[in-house]
Formats: sequence, C-alpha cells, structure tokens
Amino acid sequence: MTIRWGKMIDDSADIAAAERAGFTHVQLTVDMIMAMSETQSAGFRDELARHKIKVEVCTSPLPPGVQVTEMGFNLYAWTEYLKKAVRRIADLGCKKLAWNDGRARVLPWEGDVTGIKEQVLQFLYMLCEVSDAFGITVLVEPLGPRRTNFLNTLPEVEDFLTRAGKENLRSMISFRELSEIGLGIEDIDKFSRLIHHVQLENPLMASGKRVPPLPGDGQDYASFFNGLRRAGYAGTVSLPAAADKASLDFCRQLWPEQP
Repeated sequence: MTIRWGKMIDDSADIAAAERAGFTHVQLTVDMIMAMSETQSAGFRDELARHKIKVEVCTSPLPPGVQVTEMGFNLYAWTEYLKKAVRRIADLGCKKLAWNDGRARVLPWEGDVTGIKEQVLQFLYMLCEVSDAFGITVLVEPLGPRRTNFLNTLPEVEDFLTRAGKENLRSMISFRELSEIGLGIEDIDKFSRLIHHVQLENPLMASGKRVPPLPGDGQDYASFFNGLRRAGYAGTVSLPAAADKASLDFCRQLWPEQP
C-alpha cells in the first residue's frame, strides 16, 4: 500500500522547511486558514503549488474555545462560518476535515445529556452537509478521558457516526491515543472501514508538545505500521510540527515505499 507523509504546521512559513525535509503533504488547522485574508489565502495556495506540497487533511473546524456541547451553542451562526471555512480549505485541495478537539465536545458531568448529544449529532450532520458539497470527508477522532468525556473509543465513535447517517463521515486514530482509547494494534483491522487518517507521534510528550518519532525513543512504531498494513491503510500519516528529515527517514524505513 502507498501512503503519504504529512507534517502538521501552524505557520505558512513552514512550507519550505517541510519540502526540504522530504514531506509531500502538510496538515493545517482551519483556524490558521481563517486567520488569513482572501488575498493571503490565495497566496498561500500558490506557495503550496510552488513547493509541490499538498493539503489532504485539515483539523479543528471550529476556533479554539468553541464548545459544541455548551448551552446556547448557535448551530445556525456557526453554519455560516463553516461554509466559508470549508470553501477555503477545499480551495487548497483539502479532502478530509478532522474534528479532533476534545474540549469542544466535553459533556456536563451532571444532569441529563441526551439533548446535548443530539446537539453534537446535529452539528456533525451540518458539517457533513457543508463538506459534502466540496467532496470533503469529515473525521471524528476518538480521544482518551484526559482530553474529553465523550466519544472515547472507536466502537463508541462508530455507533455515533451511524446515527448521523452521513456517507462522508469517518474516523481517524493517533498513535499517542491508542492506550487511552483502548485500541490494541491487533484490533486495528477491525476498524479498517472507519480509519481514514493517522497521526504519528511519541505519546510521551514533553511539556504537552507533540514529539516526533525517533529511533531509540522506546516506542513500537513498527508494530503499529504492521497493524495499519494488515488493515489495508493507504491514507496520510501526519507527523508533528517538530518532525524533520531524520524522523521522516526513520518512519520511511519502517514503512518503505512499494515498487
């Protein structure tokens, strides 16, 4: 299977460095794109083309701090924002939009949360509707209990996405979250239809920062890659912003390109 190697970036100035390190793709946040003017966004698209860098995956459709599960969340107001945001990322070539912000979906610890879960369902339905117009698939990442108290496992995500009933709705996984979400490497192939994106970083983060994989860091990346191969995974694997040529070369050795 052929995969694409991506690098998470949060600054347009990082494009050239990503190319020099050997990356073919970058992963962007929607907030980064929305902070640009229309002219800046068009210039950024041209810069990506000059460096032959592609954007397949964008993350965090809502600005930091916006919580879908809070009382008073205005779905209609955010629909207009997301229409503009999705149009912009589609203009950059994006094909997948990941909702991987745990804080945005934290449920109240007390009281009936049935209505709030329905609110999340309506948000995902709307996001899929807006994204489908541009051929974009929405991804919901299961996150461990340290990051959220809702949609913590792949089976839970799968059940919730089934309720949404949208064809362009799938999931993703991050290596750092495997133990937190209770996913064994031997079970990855059971969710092959669901997993449409992968993030790879050392789960032992320093000061909360995403740490790139490197030889000798004590993590079994080879087994993880073998699990993805068995599942027939052929998407993008995104490394954190701190990743460089050394970490990319290390990963490529573990998953060499097929002739």
